[in-house]
Amino acid sequence: MKRRDFIAVSGIVAAVACVPDVFAADDATSVKQFIEDWYSTFYIKQDKQKYRAMLTEDYLLLENGEIFDAEGDIALMPRPEDEYKRTDVFDFRSVKIQRDLAYAIYFLKTDINDKAKGQRHVEFLESAILRRNGNNWRVALLHSTRLAKA
Repeated sequence: MKRRDFIAVSGIVAAVACVPDVFAADDATSVKQFIEDWYSTFYIKQDKQKYRAMLTEDYLLLENGEIFDAEGDIALMPRPEDEYKRTDVFDFRSVKIQRDLAYAIYFLKTDINDKAKGQRHVEFLESAILRRNGNNWRVALLHSTRLAKA
């Protein structure tokens, strides 16, 4: 093999080896954006139909020592008459992609103002498992732990 051919082949092999890392970075970004949109759909837009479409058929929520399926989770959605306002700040610590599965770990800081409970600040440590359905992510599991105030 000529030196020029060797260099060309080596360059192609190196480029192909880097492609999964580029896709993984794009996937991690899409997972983070999806999670933020998912929360917005639940708490800000309060769109039950769209929210349900963002969940897998076997979705589970683990929160406050309880296990909820999709319908149980959706039943917790604020209603317009609750005058519920919320601001979320996500601090993603890890997003791992393995084929059509994604695992995300993040801290969530939330400021809430509603008619029933007034104004408050809460923080959570959460982990989410997502599955890719075609080109779209869907949430299969959310485990939410409320952090105690120090």
